[in-house]
Amino acid sequence: MNSKLNASKGALEEVKTGMVLGLGSGTTVKYFIELLGQREDKDSFTCITTSFDSKWIALKNGLKVVELDQVEKIDLAVDGADVATKIGLLKGGGGALTLEKIVAYNAEKFVVIVDESKIKENLQGKVVIEVLPKSYSVVMKKLEGMGFHPKVRIASEKLGPTISDNGNFLLDVEMEIVNPKEMEKELNFIPGIMDNGIFTKFDKIIIGNDEGFREY
Repeated sequence: MNSKLNASKGALEEVKTGMVLGLGSGTTVKYFIELLGQREDKDSFTCITTSFDSKWIALKNGLKVVELDQVEKIDLAVDGADVATKIGLLKGGGGALTLEKIVAYNAEKFVVIVDESKIKENLQGKVVIEVLPKSYSVVMKKLEGMGFHPKVRIASEKLGPTISDNGNFLLDVEMEIVNPKEMEKELNFIPGIMDNGIFTKFDKIIIGNDEGFREY
């Protein structure tokens, strides 16, 4: 049985008829969106998507998609993670971190769905940072001054940098993070940074495995 599918099934139990749902991005969330599309009450859901990719998947599965400014609140946000610990997440491998964070942090409840391979004892790995294109050089100098080695993410099927859905550049920075909340704030205090992939506000992590799912 697919562990990502099982994690999505766990999150589906959090969904109630008539909810406004925030839909994250990525391979695990794809299963969750497809499961939503199979529910008999799917016409009652209003969905906010965090990327063009998740929007396309939601529409393909017959879900109602609106913009963030068309709802008064988000009842539940569901998203995946690249690395998950009890004190923080690393997200943004797919490049949609800024809207993912806006939706997740403004939801009444934010549930994270991952497979076992994403659970780690320490929060370390690639921190993704979205920056305004005109500011990337000064942001990189600032990060280098902090002892990091940022790299501009280069696109695989176009020349030059990867461009986010918001029209910005993405920087990838390897980090080992001891205090996620402080680092999240410190990075966002640098002018030119739109947001970063350290997430410290979430309510539950659901972990899928071959047998089913468990909560972390």
